[in-house]
Amino acid sequence: MKNIKKLLLGTALLAASVVATAVEAKTTKIGYTTMDLANPYFIAVTNGVKDRAKALDVKVTIHDAKSDPASQIAAVENFVAQGMDAIVISPIDAIAVEPLIKLAHENGIPVVNAHQAMEGADAQIGLIEFEYGYEVGKLAGQYITDHMDGKAEVAVLGQPEVSALVERTNGIKKGIMDFAPNAVIAAEQSGYTPETGARAAEVVMQSRPNVRVFVGMNDAGILGAFEALKGMGVNEEEFALFGLDATEEAQNKIAQNTMYKGTVDIAPYVTGEMIVEVALKVKDDGPIDEMVKIEMFPLLAK
Repeated sequence: MKNIKKLLLGTALLAASVVATAVEAKTTKIGYTTMDLANPYFIAVTNGVKDRAKALDVKVTIHDAKSDPASQIAAVENFVAQGMDAIVISPIDAIAVEPLIKLAHENGIPVVNAHQAMEGADAQIGLIEFEYGYEVGKLAGQYITDHMDGKAEVAVLGQPEVSALVERTNGIKKGIMDFAPNAVIAAEQSGYTPETGARAAEVVMQSRPNVRVFVGMNDAGILGAFEALKGMGVNEEEFALFGLDATEEAQNKIAQNTMYKGTVDIAPYVTGEMIVEVALKVKDDGPIDEMVKIEMFPLLAK
């Protein structure tokens, strides 16, 4: 996996044509507002941002929006007031923060968006949300076909509060049905942190007790569902759980042959490093027209 991540970083940086020297970086200030540091994925991204910034002598300010669009708006306004050299946003609500791109540009500050598309940003680091969801839906659907005779009631955990992530959920459902056409999407719940994922699992098992497969828009929510199901004393051999982001905890559970069966790795730490490199690129050389894509690597229990 380390070799894959090194290859991914090298490929992404080449695609972005990044050129940033330590001398240039010494006076650079970057502000990064992330969605929610309760999510292990964004913890890993942030660690990558911090480490790469430190290596390049860049001063980086991290803001945790805690899934609150108003907090993120205020953070970007503060970054502009502080005279950041570049601002990076992982938007909770892309439409809500888009007007702030104009504010930043009026003050000569480029804006990079990471993860969700924003109109007017100078560069986009991301992936196609539908395709990302489809990857884990495909894993779950194939598992249902191979291990459950093609039939299972499925609960999908998403984050409908974030408009861009609705497409990820749609991709999950399409992937499941393409590879397990006799499966049933029996429930959809909001569940994107360990706490909301646990609550979602409790609600699902009370209302749809025959559900045996949980597929989530990230690992954080599915990890919460995992712990909730264990607490209920379910027969774990009957259940299969799938998430996204390939957090360390999720990978460990997959390796231990638990009911956590699969996830998709998008190398969050490497993405964090990429964020710093791309921010320096747009600061020095202007906008990047093409999306800087995050690669996807499915991981499935043996």
